[in-house]
Amino acid sequence: METQIKALYKTPQGIKFVTIFGYASKGVPSLEINGAGKLSKNIKEKLIYFTRIRKLPIPLRRFVVCLDLNELNIQSTQNLKWLEFPLLLTYWYLCGLIPIKKLDNCIASGWIKTNGEIFQMDLPASFKDVFRESFNPIEQKSMKLISVYNKHGGALDIIDSSLLLEHIPNLNFKVDYIERASAIPTNSLMA
Repeated sequence: METQIKALYKTPQGIKFVTIFGYASKGVPSLEINGAGKLSKNIKEKLIYFTRIRKLPIPLRRFVVCLDLNELNIQSTQNLKWLEFPLLLTYWYLCGLIPIKKLDNCIASGWIKTNGEIFQMDLPASFKDVFRESFNPIEQKSMKLISVYNKHGGALDIIDSSLLLEHIPNLNFKVDYIERASAIPTNSLMA
């Protein structure tokens, strides 16, 4: 089984998109996260803990989840936090824990805390323009945003993440607000 999802992350230069892809195969049961540099191990352990604490059944398979480094534009590891939720979605999809047919036409963003809080992006006013520049018109028509936040200028359809994951215990979705004039979160260390 394989899948991919587009992830949205913030940089000081604005929002960017990156492809996260993954597959499950027979082999030694494990989870590998590749492409996040030094943070790969930390993110992997967070996803495993986040899954185990909820007692979710994980098939005995090898799961590999990767960031497409050709699309990644990260100068600071601070920006990688926005990829945690899409990485989690990819992992859970490969495990068969998400009731969705495919992730290939989805966009997600967010960071997670081990207590079950999932912070999703309050999209900046520039989202609609960046989305149109990043995807061709055919892709734009089929793309869906997985988010609890639905004020994005009507650029695409919404899949409510709280409804998509309502069967998973102890999740609490929140919106991480950013200043309208920039792409820097207001409660960030950068602000």
